[in-house]
This record gives sequence, C-alpha cells and structure tokens, in this order.
Amino acid sequence: MSETLSPEVMPLEPEYLALRETCGWVDLAMMRVIELRGDDRKGWLQGQATHDLRNIVPGSSISFCLASPTGQLEAICQLWALPDRYLIVTHEKSAPAVMRRVETMVILENVEARVLEGTLLSVQGPLATQELGSKLDLPNLDAGEVELKKVPTVVMRNNRTGFGGWDVFFPGPSKVGPNALKKGLDRVSESAFRVATMEFGVPEFGVDTDAKTLPPELGAHFEYQHISYSKGCYTGQEVLMRLHSRGHTNRTWCALLSAVELEPGATVRHRQRESAGVVTRTAYSPDFGWMAGAMLRNEIAQEGESVEVQVGDRWIEAEVALMPLLRLG
Repeated sequence: MSETLSPEVMPLEPEYLALRETCGWVDLAMMRVIELRGDDRKGWLQGQATHDLRNIVPGSSISFCLASPTGQLEAICQLWALPDRYLIVTHEKSAPAVMRRVETMVILENVEARVLEGTLLSVQGPLATQELGSKLDLPNLDAGEVELKKVPTVVMRNNRTGFGGWDVFFPGPSKVGPNALKKGLDRVSESAFRVATMEFGVPEFGVDTDAKTLPPELGAHFEYQHISYSKGCYTGQEVLMRLHSRGHTNRTWCALLSAVELEPGATVRHRQRESAGVVTRTAYSPDFGWMAGAMLRNEIAQEGESVEVQVGDRWIEAEVALMPLLRLG
C-alpha cells in the first residue's frame, strides 16, 4: 500500500489547481480522432449509436456509446459535426471497435471512416475560453475549423473536467500549431487530468470498464449524457431498453472515499454482502482526499453507505459516493 500523503505534499496540486481555478493544456495522446465521411453518415450512425443523432447539424456535438448486440459496451465516443464530415473522439483502446463497426456494418451506405494522424490537445478550466479565444477565433457553436499560426485547426467545445474547456485538433505532423497553443498556458499532466476527470464522473475506457460492462452501469450521470431511450433501433437497443424498463442494472460505477490509498482490483465487502464489488482505479484529490472508482452491487451503491475494502491483509473502511463527486450548482 502506498504511503498516505497530505494535500500539502501532493506533487499534482499546482496542475490540479490550474484545472479548477485558471486553465491548462492536456495532451490527449491516449485518444484517437476518427473521421466519418459520406452522404449517409448520419443515417448509418443513427442505427449504431446509443444516443439520438436526429438533431445533429454542423457545429453541434453529442456523446454516445457503441454497444454489442447483447448490450455490452464497445466504445465511448464524442462526436462533433462539421459541414462535410463528423469527427469522433474515442479512447485508443476502443478505436478499433469503432473502425470494425464501419467495416462490418456499412453495406450499401455511402460511409467512409479513417483514423486521423495529428495532435489532439485539450484546454480545460474556468478561463479556458478566455485564454483560447485570445489565440484563435472560437466558434459560436460546439465545433469549427479555424487557423492558428496559419495551421489548419479544429476546435471542439468539450467540458472534460467540470469547469469548461475545448479540445483542439491539429491534423498532420507539424508542431507549429500545438506549440503556439501551449505558449503561455500551464501544462497539466495526465495524472492530474485523470484526478479531475474522475471527480467529474468520467469513466476511463478499459480501466473502469471491461468486456462485460453495460453502458447504464456507469451511473445515472453517464447514462443521461450517452443514451436515448426514445430513439429508433440501434445495435444493442433491445437489451438496454429491457434494463431501462426494469428500472436498473445489477451494479453501478461509484466513488469510494477513504483515509488511505486503496488498490485497483481490491475486493469490496459490505455487512449485507461479502462480495459487494471491486475497485477499478484510485487517485488522490486535493479536494476529496483518497478516492477510488468502484463497480458496486446496486444495493450497496448508495450515497453515504459504509463498506470495507481489502488492502493486503487489512480491511479499510470507505464511504460510497455517487458520481460525479464534483457537483456544481
């Protein structure tokens, strides 16, 4: 078990504070940008995505999942609509599933997809719009194509950490655009970024999820953002509608708060159930202290519930909190 550290000595605090009080840039090297073209792209994707794309127009955005025919989560995606194409951002671990879906499910439709080469950065924090707007022309809507230092650039509104922000994509190998964006802004490491996204209730694909995860298991906040239960048919809809009509899944991704660091993979127990869940990841938050993501049985996944987590040969007490931990307004 790692040594417990106080907020005063945690090395990530200055970077974390940039996300909470000013803004900073993050390298999204773990994400992939997929371009979807073709006249039939909207209608085809409507039959695949868990959210309703009918109101998507150039400049707008939406979040959705791809599910298997039996409802399991295959990809978590964000989409921005440009006049002639869609840009889909997804984790590097789920990008192959998105590409396979195109390869196997596009039959007669005019739809083409490719993974774009380039640099994807994100500027996050309450001053992100102000600082980014001083460098380039931000769109009035959620997405737009601009130039930075004469370099083609796509800017996409994306609140990844709770206080607003933008993703910025620079196609191609040039570093001129990325370097111009970074100038004068604080760098935020992946570690500090993951702390903030975890507080904001953003699950990490392949870490907080596995091959058996169902999208609604990632909590009500995630479900509201990624799933429509009033749209037409899509792959996996029958299973997800059955879960929705029944009222719940069997488990939910929650947070655990504790006095010491927990361990990913650790067993969670409860007075009513010896095997109540499992820890998916851990992090230290300057605001919340030691926290962990955990997939818990629904009867345990209640705000303020007390559980115990196995760490080595000890059982550590922890408190259950629903995602997101960061609650504004």
